[in-house]
Amino acid sequence: MTAELASSRATGQGAAAAAGGGAGTSGIPIEMVGLCRDFGSVRALVDVSMSVAAGEIVALLGPSGSGKSTLLRICAGLEQPSAGRLLFAGVDQADIPPHQRDVAMVFQHFALYPHLTALENLTLALRYGRGMRRAEAVARAQETLDMLGIGALARRRPAQMSGGQRQRVAIGRALARRARVVLLDEPMSGLDAKLRVELRVEIVALLRRLGSTALFVTHDQAEAMAVGDRVAVLNAGRLEQLGTPDEIYDRPATRFVATFVGSPPMNVADGTWADGTLRCPGFAVRAPAGAAAVGARPEELTLTPADAASAARADAPAPAAPAAAAPADGSLRLPGAVVVAERLGAERVVYVRTPAGAFAVRVPADGAADSGAPVVLAAPASALTFFAADGTRLAT
Repeated sequence: MTAELASSRATGQGAAAAAGGGAGTSGIPIEMVGLCRDFGSVRALVDVSMSVAAGEIVALLGPSGSGKSTLLRICAGLEQPSAGRLLFAGVDQADIPPHQRDVAMVFQHFALYPHLTALENLTLALRYGRGMRRAEAVARAQETLDMLGIGALARRRPAQMSGGQRQRVAIGRALARRARVVLLDEPMSGLDAKLRVELRVEIVALLRRLGSTALFVTHDQAEAMAVGDRVAVLNAGRLEQLGTPDEIYDRPATRFVATFVGSPPMNVADGTWADGTLRCPGFAVRAPAGAAAVGARPEELTLTPADAASAARADAPAPAAPAAAAPADGSLRLPGAVVVAERLGAERVVYVRTPAGAFAVRVPADGAADSGAPVVLAAPASALTFFAADGTRLAT
């Protein structure tokens, strides 16, 4: 064993030992440098680099197969990267086994011992995972259950609890360890929507109280935007964007992020650029050089009644070269016809058929037009986002 490796292992063990006792936790920074993971010919992760600050919660968001869980398993030491480096507090984790990384992990499934009570499930993890004395472990376990609102269930076994209660116990078992790094792999995927909202608030509050650094994997964008200090959007193993929820939503770095984040997501239409104008089916807009598509969020569009001729143009096949001229003020104007309106509380989402495809528009609940009604969609130049042919966002 080299002196450098011995030093790294000693540092990792020391961090774990330091966190083993006491109720306090001090999260540590995580650095990922060019992480790759191949499974034969399948590239699960491709050159992923990001920094996570001590005590920060980063949500890993993406569709199935985007590499989220693989990245989490590498952090836990359950997978080894094919290339790249992972550092905890500046220490390379390549030769540090999982049990010495001071990492707590919450899986999708509860994985509770069925013959033990909630209190015993937590106490066992603390006694054998942290080496705590029984009385200290029991007190810590009860405190954690109380913080999660299930202190009264301490003497119940998993079969005597609801799904949400069992998941709280599973989360509590991980958080009770006061690990410096907490990894959560879609911990609420099997719960109903109302319970998910309640539980994610409790998890975030507890992580904040403990001060742990956390990576939270989810495919639910609302969950990611609510939980994460920052959100890392992954697609096909690549990191598309890392930013605050506002940055991800308001300034998507790529077309994928724009069309993945948002409910409904950004409306995007493809076109052909020439002489400062992007020409799309049914409309044209002034655009920066190299633009291949233009997008607008549903709430940035306005919907106004139009004449029957506009509706006829919306129903017609898209012309090869749109006749519409780009408005001088850079705004977007597009004719269409209402297909359906969906009520969402104080708003409606109106879906409109246009020559450029279906567009979604957010309007007040009393502002929806009837199905089939001719309308014109409009958006100011400031609301438009342009993308290059490779999907990257263009500066305007």
